[in-house]
Amino acid sequence: MRFAFGDLFQDIGRWFLAGIVIAGIITAFLSPQLIEHYLGDGIFSMVAMLAIAIPLYVCATASTPIAAALALKGLSPGAALVFLLAGPATNAASLTVVSKILGKKATGVYLGSIIVCSLGMGMVANTVYGWLGIDITSWVQHDSLDEHGIVSIALAVILVVLILKTFIPRQKKS
Repeated sequence: MRFAFGDLFQDIGRWFLAGIVIAGIITAFLSPQLIEHYLGDGIFSMVAMLAIAIPLYVCATASTPIAAALALKGLSPGAALVFLLAGPATNAASLTVVSKILGKKATGVYLGSIIVCSLGMGMVANTVYGWLGIDITSWVQHDSLDEHGIVSIALAVILVVLILKTFIPRQKKS
């Protein structure tokens, strides 16, 4: 329990909070029509998310709420998956380290593998969602989501307290 609600939150709390803040900004300021029109579906949206994800320094913890917010605004599930796969695996800092340790050729193979696999898995995700007829944007269009019960509010408060606790410096044991 100490690890789950102490050490783990210490490691991911700040990143998770950053992801939630960015997801909130996306939710508040980006219109669904903008996302659907420019990044809705198809290979272009996946390549665009790849172009955003590769240089962006984002960890898996922060990228999850960002991808969810974009998907709920109309981004295809495949493009969201591309962002989730490529973002944490590639960024300018990690590519520089890989290049120095393994060389430019190995870095090219590494980056190429991530690009091919991300795009391939994105296409598979879009195909599966299409076959199953799943529309993720319909998940947030139900009126029942406007009614937040006491359990939802209590859990949100607990999550915020656990995240804010990570900003308090820990005392080292002697």
